[in-house]
Amino acid sequence: MKPRTKALTAAVTGTALGISGLALLAVPAGAGDDPELPEISPEELVESTLTAEPPAFAGTVGVDERIGLPEIPGSNLMNLDSARVWHDGDAGSRLAVERESAEQTIVHNSDGVWMYDSQENTATRYPAPEKTHGGEQGPPPGQMGADDPAGASTEIIDALRESSTITVDGTARVADRSAYELILTPKPEERTVLREVKIAVDAETRLPLRFEVLPAGSPEPVLSAGFTGIDFGEQPSDLFSFTPPDGARVVEGDAGEHAQRDDLPDPGAGLENLADASPVGDGWDTVLTGTLPEGALSGGAGAEGPPERGQEQAGPGPQGLLERSGERVSGDFGSGYVITTRAGTALVTDDGRFAVGAVPQQVVTEALEES
Repeated sequence: MKPRTKALTAAVTGTALGISGLALLAVPAGAGDDPELPEISPEELVESTLTAEPPAFAGTVGVDERIGLPEIPGSNLMNLDSARVWHDGDAGSRLAVERESAEQTIVHNSDGVWMYDSQENTATRYPAPEKTHGGEQGPPPGQMGADDPAGASTEIIDALRESSTITVDGTARVADRSAYELILTPKPEERTVLREVKIAVDAETRLPLRFEVLPAGSPEPVLSAGFTGIDFGEQPSDLFSFTPPDGARVVEGDAGEHAQRDDLPDPGAGLENLADASPVGDGWDTVLTGTLPEGALSGGAGAEGPPERGQEQAGPGPQGLLERSGERVSGDFGSGYVITTRAGTALVTDDGRFAVGAVPQQVVTEALEES
């Protein structure tokens, strides 16, 4: 399983492991009736979406989430104000994520990737990895990270197509664009708490414009991502170059480390460990299993001893969050806490092992016992 697909699995599940980021606001349909478009079969729409060359564009996304998690101290992916994404094929891509008091910028080009955090005033440069797969370099077009609904949607289609019943359910207007509504529904044998994934695909370019994840038993999406505005066309070349601001701290990252991060901005505690997580099962009932870093449950890797004076007031640490929001459980896997959300389940043992997926508690328990 690709690191990015692992990240999507965890994000859809939305657990208190600090890996519950991906949560962009679905775009409401524009004024007027849904557009009239030529009929298309589900198979044709899927194939054309996965094989289409992403066009050059500039887009804006809004942010929201309805997973039903308690507030996680230090995890600010839930607090995005807005994001802008630019893409221009081989020229590169750029992502700007605005928060209340800072902006994160990711610039990808043939030389590698720059990641800049204005709050920390730190710029990290990851050199381009060696060419692979016939000379391609870096992440494929459109896959900038969790804040890019186009890249996220194509990953979801690719990961779930074999375990889904796929239909085309009419049309929609998204960001003033005409789109087909592609529906992926889990096959009966899939053990998942999700009902369907709905993806709006641009009728002209086949670029995914919006996706929604709906849980079983609810008409409201638990997770949604979409463009609030998008303009197609060649983008200014200076968008895809980056010079650190005066006074910024510059850090040289490792190309292999960047490949593991998969361009995700500030994913929150725990997400960096997904690259080492092992998938159990496939399709909708995929569960990721792994082990948290030593000391993670006490508030940080390698942390020892009681918290310093005043630390408690900053909010509960990971262990406190588990105790407050989780249910104490035990079994062949040992003992730990299980946290259930509208989008899935996470099980964290006392010795730091975890299992997470968009599945019921029984499935994560079985996966942890298998791993």
